[in-house]
Amino acid sequence: MPWGSIAFVLLAASFLPIQAACNGALNRALGRPTLVATLSVLGSLIFMLLVGMLTGQLSLASAGRIARAPLWAWGAGVCGAIYVISQPIAAPRLGAALFMSLAVTGQVLTAVLLDHFALLQLPQHNASPGRLLGVLLIAVGVWLVAFF
Repeated sequence: MPWGSIAFVLLAASFLPIQAACNGALNRALGRPTLVATLSVLGSLIFMLLVGMLTGQLSLASAGRIARAPLWAWGAGVCGAIYVISQPIAAPRLGAALFMSLAVTGQVLTAVLLDHFALLQLPQHNASPGRLLGVLLIAVGVWLVAFF
């Protein structure tokens, strides 16, 4: 079991409700969710540029490597932007716990579908009864968070 990777993912994910709260607070102050999302992504860009410079991982890839990337892979930034813009709009209305539980449910449900159909070059993992039960239990968790 890759415990270091698991710990890193848990740490990284712990910043998401904080990000949602920060973006919600910015939106209450600025009243412009698209501006807030843009500022959030700009902050991400600046941070990543600093990390890239410090680690030496900022150099450009060769044209051959760029050409090997599937066209759809370049849409990752759009996926992130949609999520980031949902934060200042929805998190202040729903609260951090409901917002994040809905986000996790959407992520897991989509991940099960991607795995089951081996989409986007992911390895195939059947949507087994256990996995489907896991999604159902997450949905029950969302209901509990929403109503209690």
